[in-house]
Formats: sequence, C-alpha cells, structure tokens
Amino acid sequence: MSVPTDRLARRAHTMVRARRRAAAATAAVLVTTGLAAFTLVQSASAASGCQVSYTTNSWSGGFTASISITNLGSPLTSWTLGFTLPGGEAVGQGWSATFSQSGQSVSATNISYNGSLGTNASTSIGFNGTFTGSAYPGDPTAFTLNGTTCTGAVSTGSATPSPTPSGPAGSSSPSASASASATSPAGSGGATLQNDVFWKDTSGNPIYSQGGGVLKVGATYYWYGAKYNGAVTYYNNPAAGKNGDVSISAITCYSSTDLVHWKFEGNAMTPADTGGGWVGRIGIAHNPNTGKYVLIAQAGSGLVFGTSSTPNGHFTRAATQSTIANVSTGMSGDQSVFVDDDGQAYLAFSNKSGRSHLYVAQLRPSDFLQVEPAVNIYNSSAGGREGNIMFKHAGTYYFCSSDLHGWNASHTYCITSSKVSSGYSAEFVLAGTDADFSHVTQTGLAFAVNGSSGSFVVFGGDRWADFAGNGIGYNQWVPLTFNGTTPTFHSLSQWNVDAAAGTWSVGSGNNYVLNPSVEADRVSTSTMAGWTESANVANHSGGHTGRWSIALSSSSAYTASASQNITLPNGTYTLSAWIKSSGGQHSANLYAKNFGASELDHSINQSIGSWTQVSITGITVTNGSIQIGISANANAGNWIYADDFSLIQTG
Repeated sequence: MSVPTDRLARRAHTMVRARRRAAAATAAVLVTTGLAAFTLVQSASAASGCQVSYTTNSWSGGFTASISITNLGSPLTSWTLGFTLPGGEAVGQGWSATFSQSGQSVSATNISYNGSLGTNASTSIGFNGTFTGSAYPGDPTAFTLNGTTCTGAVSTGSATPSPTPSGPAGSSSPSASASASATSPAGSGGATLQNDVFWKDTSGNPIYSQGGGVLKVGATYYWYGAKYNGAVTYYNNPAAGKNGDVSISAITCYSSTDLVHWKFEGNAMTPADTGGGWVGRIGIAHNPNTGKYVLIAQAGSGLVFGTSSTPNGHFTRAATQSTIANVSTGMSGDQSVFVDDDGQAYLAFSNKSGRSHLYVAQLRPSDFLQVEPAVNIYNSSAGGREGNIMFKHAGTYYFCSSDLHGWNASHTYCITSSKVSSGYSAEFVLAGTDADFSHVTQTGLAFAVNGSSGSFVVFGGDRWADFAGNGIGYNQWVPLTFNGTTPTFHSLSQWNVDAAAGTWSVGSGNNYVLNPSVEADRVSTSTMAGWTESANVANHSGGHTGRWSIALSSSSAYTASASQNITLPNGTYTLSAWIKSSGGQHSANLYAKNFGASELDHSINQSIGSWTQVSITGITVTNGSIQIGISANANAGNWIYADDFSLIQTG
C-alpha cells in the first residue's frame, strides 16, 4: 500500500545467524558368491550414501531450518532423516516431511509426494523452531538417512551400480541452495509452494519483493517488487516485532519457470534511479510499439516510469507523472498494472486520499510512459479500498481490493465486468477470504497461469509482517478457481503447481486450520476470524509467533472453548498447537472430534510456563470432516494461551 508519513518509526537492530552444515556417508556394497560358477557377482542394489545441507536463520528465541537432502546411493522409495539438536531446541511447524522429536533427537519422514529419491536426486524440507536461552544453541553436526550416516561419498566396493535416473521425467529436483519453500512432488512436472515461511531464492538468499507485479515472457515469469530495509530487519529478528522502516533499498527482479524456484536477476531500479523517497506498488508491462519493458511505480507523491530492453535488465528512469486526469484527488492511491489479452496495459487504482473511488486508466499506447485520463468504475460506500489488483479470466474482468487497514490483513472485495473500464457489478467479498482474511494478507498482485491442461489465477497476497508484525513470511500465494464468473480463494499453506500444465493440487503438508495463529484480526477481539468461541475467550496480545494467541480465562469460575469445523479429505492426521497454561483447571484439553470415531484429547490442565507444542496423532478421518479446538472447565484466575494450530495429513 502507499505509506503515509505517520508510519515512519523505529528501526530494530538485529543479528542474523546463518550456518550451513553439509555431510555425506557411505556403506559397503555386498559381494556374493555364485554357487555354480564360484565367481563374484556384483550387487549394485546395496549402494548407499547421502548428503545433507542444513541452513538456519535465527533470532531471539526462534529459528527457521532449511534442509536439503540428496540421495547418493541406490534409489529409495521412502526415507527418514535423523539428527540430534544440540540442546534446548524444539521443532515447531514443519513442511514437506512429518517431523517427530524425542528429547533432542529428531526424525523427519517423507510424505506421499517426495518419498521416491533416485540416485543423486534431492528434496527440500524445513521447519520453524524455538530455543531457550539467550543464544542460538547451534546446528546439528551429523545426519542419517534410513540409518546410514551421511558423510559424502558412496562406497561401492568393486561393484558399479547401474545408472539410475534422478527422478520422474519432467520433475525438478531443487539443489541444496533451493528455497526452503520449494520441493518437487514426485511424478509431476510441477513444484510445491510453501506459504507461511520466508521464501528464499535459488542461491539460498531471502526473497525481498513486496507490493509488486508479475509478467510472463515466453515460458518465464518475472517478478518485480520492493525491497524495504525494514523487511530485512524483520527477517533477521521477527521476535522483535514490527518496525516502521519503509525506506527502500531497491526494486528487485526475480525469474522462474515453475513459480516456486526464483532466481534473483538483480536490482531493476535503485533509489538513485527512481529519484529517492518512498517507492511502492510496482507494475510491469511490455510495450509492443517500442519493444521496451516498462516499469511503473508510485514514488513520493507521483509516479515514476523506467524502461529496459530486456525484462531482467536495469531499468532507466524515462518519465515521471504528478497528476492523473479525472481522479478526484489528482493521483493514485494503491495501484497495480494489468495487461489485457491484446497487450494494452492499464493502471488499476483507488484515489490517493480517502481511496473510496476506484479507477481504471489506460497507459499511453505508444510507449506506456503516461497514464491517460482515468475512468471511475466504482465508488465504495463501505469505506476506502486499497491494494487494488486486476485480472481477467474467461472474458470477465475482476477488480479486487482490500479494506483500508494500513499494513494489516483484510477480506478481499471484488467487482466484475465484461468490459475493462465500464459496467462493473456491485461489490462482493471474494469467497474463501473471510475465515482468515485472505490467508492473513492484503491484496498484492494477481496473474493468470495458462497451461496445456488448464488455467487458473494466482492471488499474490502481501503479508506486511515487517510493518504489521503479523507472523512469518512476506509473500503468500494461493490459487483462485472459478465457477462460471464466481471466483474462489483457496487458503492453503502448501500446494502443488504445474505452471506448464496450468494445474494445481493441495499439498500433502497443507495445514487445514484457518487463521491458525489468530493474526488475521489485527486488533483485540473476542470473535476471531475462522473460529467459533464461547464466552471467556478472546485473543491475547503475546503469541508463540506474531502478535496474538487465543486466551481462555476469567476472573470467576468458568467453562470455555474455541473450535473450528473443517471439511477435508479422509485420511490420518496430526493435530498440534503451542500451549501455555496456568494449570489447576478441573479439565482442559486440545481435542479432535466428529471425524468418524471417538473424541481424542490431550490434557493441558497442568502448569505449562513456556510455549510448548502438544499434539494428537493418529486421527483417522472417515467422514470428510472434523472439529478441532481447545476447551476448559476452570477455576477463577486459571488461563490457557494457544497459538500456531496445525492439522496436517500424515497418511
């Protein structure tokens, strides 16, 4: 969104610790004697070995671990990685594997799509963790894969194993430097996108791209956005909370062919190029007349335009604009660039002050270096609209926005038309954005994925965690699907995408709990998005991650509960939550029920003074639904805090 001056505030000081540990191991190849000929027969099937890269980003009390596993031996159909944490560390939410911890020993077992690892094939997994004490205890120093110690080479004796392909045809295998958010589902040409984490590029560096846009050139997607200095600060130490440093370091450019593995192409523009001051809401288009790629951004109180001969080149400032004709306040508020099927580009925006008027304006066709007089397509009577984005599907135009909530999460509001700049419908809430306020984001960008087998739209939500303090991760991308002209937002923590085919599916590691960290609501409330609460329940300032947690408490004896009813595929699940408790309740439980079998509970009525993860495993869902939650029958003054719920399929 555009930033007013009253958001400029302190800048936190942090320190990042990043460590890499790599190891690999060998095991002997068996040699057998043929009984008839008494000759040695080589056995290639016994070759084993592995290599592991373990990278951490730590802050006060917490860390994210990114793990890349490479099988150097014979092909595997399933695997378990084992390692020991140095001390005082606890595994929290994980992705792309099922994690379990006993003391400091941790095991990570494959899930359905990444169990098969051919020779030299890799997969990436990861988890968020916590630690006690003032200093990060350190990384594991040894790893095993299916019991084989990883030290780096494969011992094959005198045998020479037959060459084995590294994976299914068309599949991608991330390298050790690939993003912790990226894995490749076996048997597909796609990749797995993990939300609710900080994304990394193909070199292992954090991706900084907020308030931007995506342009497809050939088979490659180019992603442009702002790198704010406050985003770096928050990444290095999320526990310090939000900051107000909206000064810009650069407009960045990344490229990808699969929408998951992003290569850093460089800085498209720097403050020296834009003229200094605040810059945001960046869009990109290719002008067919000049052959130039044109970047448009808000800069200070107006617009700046940059051009380049290539999508990944350096953009040179080519024009500025201080007013847009026909706009009530003379200039755009939040904006994005939309390119129609015929190549014509438009600016979609609300007015600068108040933001209740929505506009579409054509970019000057000859060069895209001027915004033409705008057309007022809608006026909101329910308050301002910002984070404006525009996309098209099956001949229908969609103009979507968020509430005027500053850096915070919001419902997504849309209007539709069969024409780009007229005839728009009444406003409606985008289905799927109500229960967790658009996956705890604000409308940021949108683009179509058209492939050989299908098409859908990617909704790119900006989670302004650096300026709102609302959890982990800046970019939360989810698929939109359509029933006729009615779009649906799929709030997923993990999903598989095949960009070439234009298809997607729910990831095996998806968390089915919505608003699991209760960060969507932004403010103190007793009615949290996505949850059904009794009396004596509210959100609490102070969470395991982010700003908030669920609190059950009262100054008199009470009963209380908070729950979600969830529709999901049949299968086996694990329910987890991070808990603090005063203890002393008559009863208090994390529970799962109404899933086709008897209720399962985990007691939390004992004193739990620091955040502790509790879990219920082996929940076998047979009726396609479940209710999960916490409940208490308590004395006056007893309390429970709960945060970071997860419900993940394990089988």
